[in-house]
Parts: sequence; C-alpha cells; structure tokens
Amino acid sequence: MLSYAATGYEEQPMPAVQHINIEVLIVRIGREDDVHAFIELYEATERAVYAYILSIIQNTDISMDLVQETYLCVRRSAHLYVPTGKPLSWLLSIARRLSKDYLRVHKHIPTHTESSFECVTETVDRIILIRALSILRSEDRQVLFLHAAAGLRHREIAAYLSIPISEVRKRYKHSVDKLTKQLYEMGVSL
Repeated sequence: MLSYAATGYEEQPMPAVQHINIEVLIVRIGREDDVHAFIELYEATERAVYAYILSIIQNTDISMDLVQETYLCVRRSAHLYVPTGKPLSWLLSIARRLSKDYLRVHKHIPTHTESSFECVTETVDRIILIRALSILRSEDRQVLFLHAAAGLRHREIAAYLSIPISEVRKRYKHSVDKLTKQLYEMGVSL
C-alpha cells in the first residue's frame, strides 16, 4: 500500500533501527560531539522522524524542513539527554514539539493539493497519501505513517508513542479500514 516513496523520499531500505543502539549514539553526540554518531543516528531514524512529522504537518516540503530542524535540536541538546531506555521517544518528542510550534505560529494546518505531492510518482500512492492526510485523525495518521511509511513494527510504535500495543493495532486497523472504504468509494482498487 503506502510505500516510503509515497512520503516524498526515494525508495531506500530501512536501516534496522532495533539493531542500532540509538541511546548510545545520542550519548556519544552529547558527551563527545561525535559527528559519526550523529550521522549514524540520522541515517537510522530520519525515516521515522519524517513520517511522524508528515503525519502532523501534512505537507512534504515543510515536513522535510522540520526534520532538519529536529536533528539540529538533537545536536544542540544531546548533552541534556538522560538515558531512559526510550531514545526514539525523546527524538519524536522533539519532532512533535517543533511541529506543534510550527502549527501554532502559522495558525493553520497547511493545505495539501496534488501539486504538494509531485514527488510521489505512483498515482495510487498519491491518492492514498492525500486521503490519509485529509480523513484520518492525527493519532491514526501517526500510527499509519510510522508503520507503513517508516517501517516500524507495532511494538516499536507503542514504545515510541508510549501507548499500549493494542491501541497501536486498533489505530492501524481503523486507518487501513477507513482508507480502504474511501478508496473503494472512489473506485480505486488495490
């Protein structure tokens, strides 16, 4: 269904986030200002951060800008990070704060049109993405994008969003069902 390319990035294999100790990378960045750790952290997590921000902001260009701003904040504040076992939650909380700040300052959710998603080459992916942004609640979009676009497992999403795994599954199923119904009504078959 919704591929990574549908969110505005070229198709690339997802790094195995679970095999990289994100917490150690953040600590190395904070203590040693380790550029290699920063690059490794970025490569391992930017896909999830982008999908999460896009689920809130609903605009590919602004989301890409906020991803960069998120990592600048990480670089500046890594020395303040206290290891808790949930490093991606910390990272996503920075992304959420920046996204909410953007929406507060601009006092609206940016509109998304067909031209907003020119980077999405597959027509069906573009339709699904636009529908997901327009008909799903923010909480459901977050779970859908983190799973379908960022490639995270349900248990990873539950840990990162600090919600029960049953809630993640419920939100994901609700999102897929709602999108499927909408696409069926539009005459799009998957």
